[in-house]
Amino acid sequence: TWRGRESRYVLAMTDGEIAPAAPPAYAGDPTPYAAPPSTIAAPGRVLGIVGFVLSFFFLLDVAGLILCIIALVQARRAGQMNGLAVAGIVVSSVGIIVSAIVVIVGVSALIDAAQTCARLGDGVHVVGSSTYTCTPTSFNVRTAG
Repeated sequence: TWRGRESRYVLAMTDGEIAPAAPPAYAGDPTPYAAPPSTIAAPGRVLGIVGFVLSFFFLLDVAGLILCIIALVQARRAGQMNGLAVAGIVVSSVGIIVSAIVVIVGVSALIDAAQTCARLGDGVHVVGSSTYTCTPTSFNVRTAG
């Protein structure tokens, strides 16, 4: 049997009675809850992933490099390492170098073709294994091979 309000969780045991395992729950009792887990497992992880993905696209290499550098700085400030950011920096750097080489070779080939058309004049001209079609506003080069 329960005794008084002050000692509501103290049971007066009589012979043959069994004490309840826990006091009864009341509607007014606050329900304990766990704190929500941290959503940021590693600073810069999302930027590292985005930068790594962007590093594989021709014109987005520079954006990928910038995002990966930011991600790496954030991770290092937190005392962590971000492997995707490092990989993104490497892949972006290689992509930028390859892109620069392609642009340099392409531009030099266009300049050479334009100078050849300017020297040959309008019309269709065969020089070695290449056929130049030159007009006042454009040119076309076909190489046999």
